[in-house]
Amino acid sequence: MATIRAVLLLVVVGLFSTNIAAQGAAGNSDTCLSCHDFGSDSPVHPMLLGAHGTGAHSATPMNQQGCEACHGDSEPHSRAPTQVAPTVSYGPRWTTSAAAQDEACLSCHEDNVAKHWRDALHMENGVTCVSCHDTHVTEDKVVHAAGQLEVCTVCHKDQKDGVHGLHDKLDNNPACTSCHSPHDDRSALSSMLDNRSEGCRSCHDLVAMSASSQVTEKAKSYHKVMAKQDRTCLDCHQDVAHVSAKGVPPLIPVPARSRQLTLFYPGQSDSDWLIGEHPGAQPLRQGTNCQQCHRGDEVALGESLAGDFSPASRQIDVGFKLDGEDLVVLLAWYGSEDDSRVAIMWGDQGDETVQRGSCFAACHSDMAGMSRDRGQQVEKYLWASRSQQRSVGNPPINRTEQELAALVDQGVFAELWSMTLGKAPGAKSATILAGIDWHSEQRVRGAASFSDGRWQVELRRTLQAGTGAKAFTPEGKYTLGIALNGADNPGGGHWVSLPMTLSLGGDETDFKAQ
Repeated sequence: MATIRAVLLLVVVGLFSTNIAAQGAAGNSDTCLSCHDFGSDSPVHPMLLGAHGTGAHSATPMNQQGCEACHGDSEPHSRAPTQVAPTVSYGPRWTTSAAAQDEACLSCHEDNVAKHWRDALHMENGVTCVSCHDTHVTEDKVVHAAGQLEVCTVCHKDQKDGVHGLHDKLDNNPACTSCHSPHDDRSALSSMLDNRSEGCRSCHDLVAMSASSQVTEKAKSYHKVMAKQDRTCLDCHQDVAHVSAKGVPPLIPVPARSRQLTLFYPGQSDSDWLIGEHPGAQPLRQGTNCQQCHRGDEVALGESLAGDFSPASRQIDVGFKLDGEDLVVLLAWYGSEDDSRVAIMWGDQGDETVQRGSCFAACHSDMAGMSRDRGQQVEKYLWASRSQQRSVGNPPINRTEQELAALVDQGVFAELWSMTLGKAPGAKSATILAGIDWHSEQRVRGAASFSDGRWQVELRRTLQAGTGAKAFTPEGKYTLGIALNGADNPGGGHWVSLPMTLSLGGDETDFKAQ
């Protein structure tokens, strides 16, 4: 069977290559297909079979400019494919800016489905066309009603609840786009005024309900109002399709001095996987924080990743305050006296990877204990410390000591605070760039106590610090991640938080310290 599939794939490749050449697009595309062709996991040939491929419609990209219609004139890439990116790239190895990616889509779609995209709420919140749409498949899930719920609830998780989120009703659910317009800033109410509540009426027949004995006379009288053009089902049924709008967490964080966080185990997703193979790799590469998709998912993440290890998640109280010239972090959690260490990794605007991923930015596949470790004995590091990452046929190129020192001066590094628990508690700090450089002097002061099953830890450091330490300023915005180790899970097998944000004044961050 495998041999038959391989032969069929070769036949399909040949047919498409011939088809493209015959239609004039081959001058550019056949060069691409000479590399991007064979293999059952090729992302190219499913696209050729889809709406953007070489079908009957003459206006498809492949029937016009071929691959260059979306990827631009990428002749330098064809000459050095492992070293030079296509002019417009969608990853995973290279990622062009969100604006450049969207522009390729808008060149065809701005006159129809995406005419208001430049003002859309999705666009303003860092979502790009390819965050939801996959053109390198035969059928794009989000285009079809049956696939929209799966795609939309990656971010809109709260909307899995409510009547329309019940699993036994999924086959009958209206598509998300029956009520919502994802390509502009219009509300569901505005869309439903235009389509006369099409999403609701696709299942709920007002005529049939008017004759039903199960519908009250009062409801029937209200339903008659739906004959008017300025009415929608939402006028009465606001909280039926989804959970109450009041129960949905805000997209923009509301700063608090303290709150409880959920840490999940084992927190070992390496940055190579996160920006390459992870389903959310595309938005991550373009600046999205992990929280945009995973807020509220910590318990579920732990349950899916922990295996037989228990507990899969833990709760920790986190608070911040200013004490004179010190930033003070207060941590408290119920646990075991054997809990061994708690740590915080800090970043700011100096390094994009830390700003987006916090702890996960320094976690790589070649670290000891990782599932893809090759025995290199490499510790934590940031991507900025390499002028070239390791790839097939290309060893990593590490920056010189002088280059690393210059990056530290520019603020391109992460800072780690570590508090050892137990009988001899103690705090220390380090700079993370090419590795972990523990500070020789004590910059972080800490105290820890355990009583009645509860740990209480205080960490503090001056707002201003020397080389390799972050300066906390009123205008700064800081990303942090928290990790906790127990007696049975030392090292990288820890409970971790999603990236959180802090500012001294509370400017659209998760925490504030005043």
